Amino acid sequence: MTAARAPSRRIGFALLEVLVALVVLTLVGLAYLELFHQSHRIATGASDWSDAVAYAENAIEQAKLGTLPLNASPTALPGGFRRQLTRRPWQDGLDLVTVSVFLPDGAHFDLSRLAKPRSPGSAGPDEAW
Repeated sequence: MTAARAPSRRIGFALLEVLVALVVLTLVGLAYLELFHQSHRIATGASDWSDAVAYAENAIEQAKLGTLPLNASPTALPGGFRRQLTRRPWQDGLDLVTVSVFLPDGAHFDLSRLAKPRSPGSAGPDEAW
């Protein structure tokens, strides 16, 4: 009889080992899922900031060409972004042109450049920059 009881104890011990191994593997798997989720969030955030910088640089170039109105209300952009340009006096003979890009998550990116003020009769963009 003792020989029959020994294998049953060993079977119970093996079952406990399997359950512990499953718990450990589950915890490791959850940790990897969290790691992948965080890396996806970081990549998405970096992509949003990259888009915001591109929109701001594009607006500065359009303002140089005189094709984008300054001091206007924010304009909607693809992807839930908004952009606003402002021009204000900075020092004698210079204005500060600022492009503010508002990201979909509520953050914003500002890009500022100094420019010569536009004279009322200037026709080309070279007069402003």
